Amino acid sequence: MVSEAKSIAFLRRFLKGSGNTEQRVMDLSIGDGALWSIYSSITSPYIVPLAILLIGSSAPVGFITGIPVIAVPFSQIAAYRILRRFDDLKSITIVTTFLDRLPWLIIALLIFVHTPYFFYILLALLLMRSFFSSFSGTTWTLWIPGMISERNRDGYFSTRNMVMKAFGIVGYLIAISVFIAVNGYRLDYFIIFVVSFIFSALSINIMRNIPAAKVRDVYSTSSTGSTETEFVLAVLLISLIGFGYYFSQPYITLYLLGKPYLNLGSTIYTAVLIFSGIIYIGSQRLGKVLSLKAGYKITIVIAALLLIVLFTTLYISHASASVVLIVILMSIPVSIYSLASFNMAVSRSSGENRVRRTSYYTISNSIALSAGPIAGNIVYNTIHNLHLMFLISAVILLATVPVSFYIGRFDTTRSIRSP
Repeated sequence: MVSEAKSIAFLRRFLKGSGNTEQRVMDLSIGDGALWSIYSSITSPYIVPLAILLIGSSAPVGFITGIPVIAVPFSQIAAYRILRRFDDLKSITIVTTFLDRLPWLIIALLIFVHTPYFFYILLALLLMRSFFSSFSGTTWTLWIPGMISERNRDGYFSTRNMVMKAFGIVGYLIAISVFIAVNGYRLDYFIIFVVSFIFSALSINIMRNIPAAKVRDVYSTSSTGSTETEFVLAVLLISLIGFGYYFSQPYITLYLLGKPYLNLGSTIYTAVLIFSGIIYIGSQRLGKVLSLKAGYKITIVIAALLLIVLFTTLYISHASASVVLIVILMSIPVSIYSLASFNMAVSRSSGENRVRRTSYYTISNSIALSAGPIAGNIVYNTIHNLHLMFLISAVILLATVPVSFYIGRFDTTRSIRSP
């Protein structure tokens, strides 16, 4: 009975919330994030494999990855204007989150529609999803981190990221179970997209229990601020590293799944995602320690250096086992980079300009996410050499190292006060 009561209390903590406002925000956003991760892990990672399945190895995976992100600047303009009129961050986030996840149901139905316009319809749905995902991401970033004190934020995001990745692995296990059990052409993808929408609805239901906040309530996110120049250069560093990574990232998937290449299949691909998720979880703690000891900028540079080594190794690797191992190990620097870059952006976006700087960060990050795969697609259509794509990513990332030292010249934080 005691054990059962503890289990109920534990579940209630992350599904309904308990304690003071800050504790409820942290616990419920972890619960929401856990279910979101199951949804996310069986949707976004399978768009490129779905395109390869339906279109073939000639599928323009760079365009499929990059073009939808073009919607992000427009969503940020819309978010900035709407937040000037309606400052209920919770309501806006919930509505846009639902609209962000709706396209997956339509994509699930589209799988069975035989049309020569599949690629264009898919792009339109992904553009819609990208628009609302970016919109809700900005309002969420203003809402949740703004209600968590600076002293708790690094630990909170490290814990949340680890929990999310753990539940992401649950999503991968669901996907791999479907791929094994359902040996039907297209039906397996239909099932995982429908299941993802169910978990998405459950996560939104938890989000409804998180305490609300207005824009004016969440101005202060750090005891230190930064000059406009420092903020812009910091975001530039984050974006350059993102560009270098995403330049060839879709072609890692193509390398693993494409018939002219390793042709590993959806089941092994999902197993790679599972092991990558486990490594990602373990690396969050490393990212937290590095951020506390060396600072966000140095931590980000360390992540970039690790990516350079791994992309260079991938360039010279051809055996399936070594390629799979390298892809899994890439989760280490990606995990460190994601934690440090987000926390650096939040810590330097405090004060009255927080809405504007959050939008700038989102737009800059999305441009890297969009321009990287699109540029990669153009280059690949010219050189038709996957291994050379990986080497180019390493060279781009190498260029971020001197940029980081240049940014250090402007690293002058200043104290700020809450409004």
